[in-house]
Formats: sequence, C-alpha cells, structure tokens
Amino acid sequence: MLSIRSILAALSLVAAVLAAPSPAPAPFITNATAHDVRDLALADRSAAIDPNGQSRVILCNDAFHGGQCLNWGQKGHCWDMNDPNLAPFDNAISSFYPQDQGVVWVLWENRGCSGASLQVVAPGIDNLADFGFNDRASGFSWFLR
Repeated sequence: MLSIRSILAALSLVAAVLAAPSPAPAPFITNATAHDVRDLALADRSAAIDPNGQSRVILCNDAFHGGQCLNWGQKGHCWDMNDPNLAPFDNAISSFYPQDQGVVWVLWENRGCSGASLQVVAPGIDNLADFGFNDRASGFSWFLR
C-alpha cells in the first residue's frame, strides 16, 4: 500500500519534470526539394527582413566561428557556392550563424539547392559535424517561419 508521503514525493517529481524548460528545437536534416523551400520563401514577400528583402548569415569554414568567415546577405532564393564570393566555402562550411529571427536558412548538399539539406535558425550552429553536415554544403537558401 502506498503511503501519502510516497505519493507526494511522486507528484513532486512529476511537477518538477513538467516545469523544466523544454530544450530549443534542434536543426534537422531533411530531403525537401528546392521547390518546396522556394514556395515557402515566396509565400510572404511582404515581411521583408531588411529594406532590400535580404536576410544575413555568417558562415565560416572552421567550427566555432573559426577560419575564414563571410557575412553574407541574400534575398530568399537559392545561391550556389559557385558565386565568386562563396567559392571558398563550397563543401567547406563548418559553422553557420543566421542573423535574423524568424528566418530558416537551409544548407543544401548539392548545387541548385537539391539533395540532403539542413535547416538552421538563429543563433546558428557552432559545429555542423554535430549534425552530419560538415563540409557538405554546395548551396543555401532561406524562408520566413
């Protein structure tokens, strides 16, 4: 037979678990198509991130803001790493930091924003290896949440 003391202890434990803060959602890898992401990006053009409708991200070729970094701004469409400013980062991004709240950046394994992808939100990811996406990105895009 359960005592009142053991019932109160169990209820106290349940209350503590329920009151604990939920961890922030982790970025996730998906196989969504570029078409899916473009549709989401085009869905709300009225909610401009800056006056030019751009969002910003800092990408680095080493983990934890290390190595060569680039502060990049772009409109919500697919960018391939063959852009002259991005070429040094083709299959060489190890950390990725979106700068705007309410924006989901998508790293794509292949050019043309295709293949496996990783969605990242601010404050970003210090080490893409933790998500199996180190040195894998050949393109990226973003959309509003």
